Amino acid sequence: MPDASRDPNTLHMSRVFDATRERVFDAWVRQDHFVQWMCPPGVEVTTCEIDVRPGGAWRVGGRHGGDRVFASSGKYLEVKRAERLSFTWAHHADGDFAKPRSHETVVRIEFRAMGNRTEMTLVHGAFTDGYAEHNRGWDGSFDKLEAFLRRAA
Repeated sequence: MPDASRDPNTLHMSRVFDATRERVFDAWVRQDHFVQWMCPPGVEVTTCEIDVRPGGAWRVGGRHGGDRVFASSGKYLEVKRAERLSFTWAHHADGDFAKPRSHETVVRIEFRAMGNRTEMTLVHGAFTDGYAEHNRGWDGSFDKLEAFLRRAA
């Protein structure tokens, strides 16, 4: 859940998953896993490319709401196996990868082992226009991640 006591332009969320931190981390870094849960329910992912290494790029695109398209991309800043990921994030105008990117934010994810469970903490920002849509997006994506981890067990 977001923490309203922090910077109002930065999203803070934590979730605990019934999976080891290696499995949760792999869900972020293996493209065949990532594509299965990234983006909230009702969003169709048609493009998913990840090159998870410092300086590597990622891009995800697709449709939501029937005919509304989106395209987002960024670069990986830090990759520390099963502990931390950090990458930039920006949307492309008109959902087109060939068009300019909007304001760039940074996503930082920490993975903390709790026996056979994992606490995953996400910090995403700073936003120029609040983070309500991203909060809903990440929350829905994490619901799908939880279901993916149950199926993949």
